[in-house]
Amino acid sequence: MYILGFLAGRFILRHLCRRGFLRMAAEKVDDFLVALFIGMLIGARTVYMLVYYRSSPEDPFIWWYTPFAVWEGGLAFHGGALGMFLAVLFFARRHGVPYWNLADSLCLAAPVGLFLGRIGNFINAELYGRPTDVPWAMSFPIRDFDGTVLGWTEPRHPSQLYEAFGEGLLTLLLVWWLLRRVKHQGIITGAGVCAYAVVRFLVEFFREKDAQLGYYFGWMTMGQILCALMLAIGAAILVYSRWRAMPIYPKV
Repeated sequence: MYILGFLAGRFILRHLCRRGFLRMAAEKVDDFLVALFIGMLIGARTVYMLVYYRSSPEDPFIWWYTPFAVWEGGLAFHGGALGMFLAVLFFARRHGVPYWNLADSLCLAAPVGLFLGRIGNFINAELYGRPTDVPWAMSFPIRDFDGTVLGWTEPRHPSQLYEAFGEGLLTLLLVWWLLRRVKHQGIITGAGVCAYAVVRFLVEFFREKDAQLGYYFGWMTMGQILCALMLAIGAAILVYSRWRAMPIYPKV
């Protein structure tokens, strides 16, 4: 699904280049995607280790090797997003592309990858929701490391699908709707960040929390805390973009 997401992103970015919205040659898109992949991987793994990972007290040396032991999980989306935006900054400076133009273009392409990634979570029966008795509740297989099905969960929310349609399709419709209406660079980026943060914050009420972490303030998950920070960043981008009033490039 990640591969399909990057291929879809490649198609959209090259389309934006050909239509004159993304101010760089279409031939540079592949280099941009490599930078994004590296930034995503480093950011997602780093934030997971700092925020989500809990080491075993019986093994005081676990921190020496787990940053590279990706087979033990995991990757944090918020860290991946941070890593990708830092990669945008690096690539924009290196290749002389306006940062907000590049960031807006990324936000026009990224929701497709978000949709496919969550569909992958659903197919893989991971990151499912909390127990429920709603008519569309589903039982998910509990697998051993070798793939053997050990049993089934009680009926739960298919929260992966909630995220796929909210973080993916709904955000995709929003940013492309804005593309023909906004006049300033950065608005699409800020709106996309805010949309993801709001949807993910709400879905966290239906998604099973991380087993190694508890609730904060009695009700908030770590994902909701990170989404609150993400929403503040998105709002700050919107305010900054309106203040700078950088003209957006030709509509697609």
